[in-house]
Amino acid sequence: MFTTHRVTTLAATAIAAAGLGLSALTGAPTAGALTSVDANFLDIISDEGIAYDSPGTAVSAAMYVCESIDDGADPADLGNELLATTDLTVHQAAVFVVASVFHYCPEYEDLLP
Repeated sequence: MFTTHRVTTLAATAIAAAGLGLSALTGAPTAGALTSVDANFLDIISDEGIAYDSPGTAVSAAMYVCESIDDGADPADLGNELLATTDLTVHQAAVFVVASVFHYCPEYEDLLP
């Protein structure tokens, strides 16, 4: 089941909020390892004013969204947790979750509100 700790980890790593750092995630891609899918995801969140520590951290956080959904988290709840633990706007939180799903786990698109 999804926990607030997991969202806090996501928020802290993806959006440069205070708290946990990159060490909380493993396998973060390096800049040279980013794919065109990663670049598109990063463009979308950047265009929405969502800041991140590094491209690899943001991509790992997006993948973490998918892992959370795999574990039973509701995408809307993920967005609400981002709102509660970061300074993102409602729109930015929704964009982050939706872009994560579209890019890294499209099999869950039908779960999006």
